[in-house]
Amino acid sequence: MSAAENEPLPEFDLRLTQENLEELYEQAPCGYCSCLPDGTLVKLNQTLLNWVGYSREELVARRCVQELLTIGGRLHYETHCAPLLLLQDQVREISYQLRHRDGTTVPVLVNATLVRDANQQPLVIRFTLFDITDRRKYEQELLRAKAEAEERREQLSIKNDQLTRINAELDNFVYTASHDLKQPASNMVGLFEELKRTVTFHDPEAACMVTMFEDALRQILSTIESMTEVIQQQRQPEQLVPEAVELQPFTEDILRTLQAQVNPSAVFTLDFAVVPTLRISRTSLHSLLYNLLSNALKYAQPGRRPHVWVSTTRERSGPVLLVRDNGRGIDLQRHGQEVFQLFRRFHPEVAGSGMGLYLVKRLVNQAGGRVEIDSTVGEGTTFRMYFLE
Repeated sequence: MSAAENEPLPEFDLRLTQENLEELYEQAPCGYCSCLPDGTLVKLNQTLLNWVGYSREELVARRCVQELLTIGGRLHYETHCAPLLLLQDQVREISYQLRHRDGTTVPVLVNATLVRDANQQPLVIRFTLFDITDRRKYEQELLRAKAEAEERREQLSIKNDQLTRINAELDNFVYTASHDLKQPASNMVGLFEELKRTVTFHDPEAACMVTMFEDALRQILSTIESMTEVIQQQRQPEQLVPEAVELQPFTEDILRTLQAQVNPSAVFTLDFAVVPTLRISRTSLHSLLYNLLSNALKYAQPGRRPHVWVSTTRERSGPVLLVRDNGRGIDLQRHGQEVFQLFRRFHPEVAGSGMGLYLVKRLVNQAGGRVEIDSTVGEGTTFRMYFLE
């Protein structure tokens, strides 16, 4: 025997051991009753009497347990609960509504046990009833919240379908308009070239006007081509199949084209050591890198040699692609909410369509990522594109 078992028991207040069993039955937190096999009530505790609003004398030997239930509960008891008791001697957690004498109801869960005599004949049925009013209110609140959520979801689905249809119609309109305008604009370019070749302008201001007209034509064609590119990206998402793209050779190919077209003196620093490959559609990656890199050269700070850094890093969510330049920068306090919007331009002195950054954001989002920008006027801009693994 252990030392702990040899220790004397602590002294108890003897009143704690003198519980009145009858009082425990009468004032129990649940309802108790007993009835004959036909349902005639023979005993009820005070808790149950309080729930139904009757005195003991009004119920014992005068009413059946079924009469304490609503009509639906009574039918269920007689057709389901009573036969089940005879079959297996017990039932568990059946939900009923107790009917108070004033017409109100109390939701309860009922457990019942059938006691048999020595000859295995049914003798008495003992019921235990638990008040589930608070539980029922909670369930009803859940059901109401669920119904409201489903209604909101249905409304959102309808609105999403409407927006999808409107976007598709707008895309079709923009695609058709850009397609139909491209040929007349190209014809205007050809006609103007022929006009310059065959006509002599004697007005000294004519040369300036010719240059302005050429710039306007180029701007029109650039805008039309950008609109067409945006819509084509939207119309062909099934062609944007992600694959593992090696960033170093892929970026170098883009840079060779850009340096020859825009600024051969620009310096590019590439560092893809942390994340050498990126899983993304090659078409999408080409479009977003081409737009960011061409913008870095186009919006270079006058008097400063363009320098562009392209690199990768990794965060918890996945790889990050960075493009940083030392160009003119953007005043984010004024234009921070507009940077990635369509047709927004922040340096009107430089030709552009205002679609490049909109397309970049759209492509990154389409790949399941997001794009962020940091910029300081006169110092440069950094784009961070976060992708999922």
